[in-house]
Amino acid sequence: MTLRFKLFGAIGAILCVVLGVMVILTLVRERSRANRDRETERALLDFAAGLASPADLVAESALVSEGRLHPRIAALGIYDARPEETSAAPSRSWGALLRDAEVTDRAAEMVAEVWRTGRPIRRGWACAVPTIRPGAAPESPGSVQAVAYVELRASEEDEPARAGRVQFILVLCAGGLLMLTTWWIVERVVVARLRAISAGADRVAHGDYSRPVEESGRDDEIERVVRSFNGMMVEFAQLEGKLKEEAGEAIVRARQTQDSLVLAQRLAATGRLAAGIAHEVNNPLAGMLNAVHSLRTKEMTPERRAEYLALVEEGLLRIQATVAKILRFRPHKVAPRGLAVEEVVRPVLALAGHRIERQGVEAVVEGDGSAPVFGDPYELQQALLNVILNALDALEAADRRDQRISIRVDADDREVRITVTDNGTGMRDEDLSRAFDLFFTTKEPGKGTGLGLAMVHKIVTDHGGRIALRNADPGPGLEVSIALPRFSGAS
Repeated sequence: MTLRFKLFGAIGAILCVVLGVMVILTLVRERSRANRDRETERALLDFAAGLASPADLVAESALVSEGRLHPRIAALGIYDARPEETSAAPSRSWGALLRDAEVTDRAAEMVAEVWRTGRPIRRGWACAVPTIRPGAAPESPGSVQAVAYVELRASEEDEPARAGRVQFILVLCAGGLLMLTTWWIVERVVVARLRAISAGADRVAHGDYSRPVEESGRDDEIERVVRSFNGMMVEFAQLEGKLKEEAGEAIVRARQTQDSLVLAQRLAATGRLAAGIAHEVNNPLAGMLNAVHSLRTKEMTPERRAEYLALVEEGLLRIQATVAKILRFRPHKVAPRGLAVEEVVRPVLALAGHRIERQGVEAVVEGDGSAPVFGDPYELQQALLNVILNALDALEAADRRDQRISIRVDADDREVRITVTDNGTGMRDEDLSRAFDLFFTTKEPGKGTGLGLAMVHKIVTDHGGRIALRNADPGPGLEVSIALPRFSGAS
């Protein structure tokens, strides 16, 4: 409920209470006046009946003194002959019947009706009452002996009643005018200004500090609130600008740090493969050195020489292939494109092949390797390489005979999922939620940097995908699921 309705609801309630009290008082007064009117009517009828009775006419001196009526009686007349037989004039009359033709006509009309019906009648403060002949049946033709007409003056108590009604109407009009005036003042001075402040607060909530609340120039409490609000808006704008600037600088520093950490992790991953790379280079180098030494020191047939030269060429090609594998993981400019998943999986298995063979791990690739994704092949290869190396570390720590890594590719209309599962040591449930935190590692000191999965998470999310970890079911082991958007533009 708004402030305006609360205020006017209170005013309306008070006004209703006041008007209700006045209505009750007016009703009580009107009822009392009606009771008095009925009592006056009964007294008037009794008085008129007694006055029309021949036995009471001697009491006339109590009503008429020196030819003047009692102050409460306006007109008095006695009709003892039917109007048809006379000129309908009273046999005796006092007050207004002597001088007011309108009263005379009204009296003649009422008296004629009483002669005709035999029943008393009353109209306002005037009444005509019959006297029944002795032995005659009431309200029968010829039963009326005489008719008395009496008209009283209006009670002075009517004036307060009329004044009360006028007062009630005036109070009602004044209350309505008060409500309208108060409504206009509150709407103009309070509600409109509060509405402007509310609109300004909404703009601030949406980050718009360019439009302050318009000031009216008055010096009251509402305007002081408006000025304080506008000052607060300016301070908020300055603070937001400063925070945006500091946040931008912090983001730049964080990105630089993150890039440095990613590069460090790539170097660490390469270092973890250094022994295998050195082995793949040293073996052909040793064979080539022996062949060169033999070519230099021994006499041999052309066929033998050609055989040694072929060994040298084969060794050089093996070294070239090894160097090509390493170059795939060098820093480069990101160039995303549509590619099949097998373009990611195959080079990674080739680079980690020496360690896979050395540990005696069975590596299995299942699913549709032709499923298309959109991304940078080298970035995705780096992410998958870290996952494979972590799996090999877990298998080495588990020291199992039947070491196995499964790479399964599943695809639907929206995404392609690469799931890497090993039967190594797995992870504790409480560590799964922290696995992607920077510098978090479950390996022994000196064997893990805590950067691998953090880098994998960054690469996957940068490609619009997601990565999830869970312990293999059935265990032991760990399952890493990488989901990437399917590339709809690939054929």
